[in-house]
Amino acid sequence: MSGSHSADKAEPNLTPILDMVFQLITFFMLVFSIKTSDFDKALDLPVVGSAAPAPDDVSGELLILNLRTGNKLFHQGKEETNLEGFISLESKYLKSKVPADAGPTNGVTVVIRADRTLKCEYLMRVINSCRSNGLDRFDFMVLRGGAK
Repeated sequence: MSGSHSADKAEPNLTPILDMVFQLITFFMLVFSIKTSDFDKALDLPVVGSAAPAPDDVSGELLILNLRTGNKLFHQGKEETNLEGFISLESKYLKSKVPADAGPTNGVTVVIRADRTLKCEYLMRVINSCRSNGLDRFDFMVLRGGAK
């Protein structure tokens, strides 16, 4: 009899699934961006044996400052020559992004990445400028232990 169709097999069409996976991968590659300009790779960070990772519950806005030898301040890959003016403008901008009911742990945190050969006087000048503009939460990035 010619009514038997045992040789026919139903195979799923994988084209739409593969198309969707490709579109999702492309979407995430375009949307996901790491701010590599915030992290100056030319810095020789100090090594501290008791360094601990930053807490996971840090929220709010971050102001990442890279301090190079020669009293140079870099932010997002470009040098800022007017320290006080830059800190003043950034603090106003970042504070405007923080909700009014945010507690002290949800405000603005200044992340300082200073070269190990930087003069302490300049580091204190940056910290004092931040404090005079209402930025009083600081994190310092260093290398842990003998890592280099």
